Amino acid sequence: MVTRKKKSEISEEILKPITVKGTHLTVTTWPDGRTELKWDDDALLSEVRNAILKHESTIPVVAVKKTRKKKSA
Repeated sequence: MVTRKKKSEISEEILKPITVKGTHLTVTTWPDGRTELKWDDDALLSEVRNAILKHESTIPVVAVKKTRKKKSA
């Protein structure tokens, strides 16, 4: 048997905001179109530091070779 939701239950679901939580940002979108952003500064700073360290650790180290110049006759 299939049960139906009451109108009050449906209207409550429609009025609830949609929240999407990321690692350093939480986005809340309300049914009327408003959007609220909440930043976690500590998490963002940590992610940026980790990205910089990862990038710096993959930079290849190239030794500069000294070459002799040929003397022209």
